[in-house]
Amino acid sequence: MVESLPPGYSSFDLWPFRSPDGEWIPLRREMSSDDVGAVVLSLLGHSTSGELTRPDVGAAFDELIRLETLFLPGGLLLEAEGIAVTPGCCCDLTDWPDWHGMPDGNVPDLGHGPGTMVEFDGDIIRFWPDVDDEDWESPEGRRLEIRRHDLPGLLQGVHRDLAGFLEALRAWVRNLEPSHADQVVAAVSGYLRVGASPSA
Repeated sequence: MVESLPPGYSSFDLWPFRSPDGEWIPLRREMSSDDVGAVVLSLLGHSTSGELTRPDVGAAFDELIRLETLFLPGGLLLEAEGIAVTPGCCCDLTDWPDWHGMPDGNVPDLGHGPGTMVEFDGDIIRFWPDVDDEDWESPEGRRLEIRRHDLPGLLQGVHRDLAGFLEALRAWVRNLEPSHADQVVAAVSGYLRVGASPSA
């Protein structure tokens, strides 16, 4: 999922997008065009420098295709029994494949301010969400637990959702600038590393 756009993007007028509302934007096949527009604008705005002023949609898509430094504020949602682990500040959705290392004891960047503390205990991975720095060594409160061998299946679901988002993205680009659809989808697929096997 992707973080809601900050208010500073409200002046952008090349395509409609979901207004900043503080809510996460899930990426999946069934997305509104405004949600897709917000995700594309977030990727473009956070991965480039300077003002978000482009002469036309085609120029914006040309820049999107050529991005070199990527940042898409967001990450994965882990939720069970009323407990949610959400991305912290500075978490980047394009790093989501790093979760594949968790069964081997490697912790991906989950953000900060507050952050999520992770503990490995045999086959169990425990997550304490919203932990402040002073409580990092001994977190308290509710925690979420998953089994290591369940994680690959969960990540396959993430891969399917991102592949579905690419379908929504293709339809969205075709509605705005059909000649750019294949290039934009190929570029964003690479940025999100959706083309690779989910077990990679």
